[in-house]
Amino acid sequence: MMGIKKKRKLNKLPCKVLDAPALQDDYYLNLIDWSSQNFLAVGLASSVYLWNAGNSKVTKLCDLGVSNSATSVSWAVKGPLFALGTNTGEVQIWDVNKMKRLRALNGHTNRVGAMSWNSSVLSTGSRDKLILHRDLRSSSSYVNKLAGHKQ
Repeated sequence: MMGIKKKRKLNKLPCKVLDAPALQDDYYLNLIDWSSQNFLAVGLASSVYLWNAGNSKVTKLCDLGVSNSATSVSWAVKGPLFALGTNTGEVQIWDVNKMKRLRALNGHTNRVGAMSWNSSVLSTGSRDKLILHRDLRSSSSYVNKLAGHKQ
């Protein structure tokens, strides 16, 4: 005999509303990412903020200055590593436990709008039509370059 399935009741009101002034309205940017450690990263203009869902604390990770802006954010699958893509094409790797930038990686000549982690390899896509595979165990900025995209 099958048990009766109860309907799940969902609250119609949000349990938390976060302010996001200066969030760029651009389909090609990835400015929000949630970590496995329950942190939300948000790129707002030239700054990146971290929201701890456990205690609702907001922390400013960094400010890129007036001549640059955040164009993509991505958490590593495990651990405290965080990647930040910028409008100038730079990719920054951060340790959020220490609130310290570990590396600045070059290779792109235009904004970095897409990033994806696979263990210690970070793949980044840019408006310069390149995809770069970056192995963080290597001292070079990237280990493989994929060219041939039209956009």
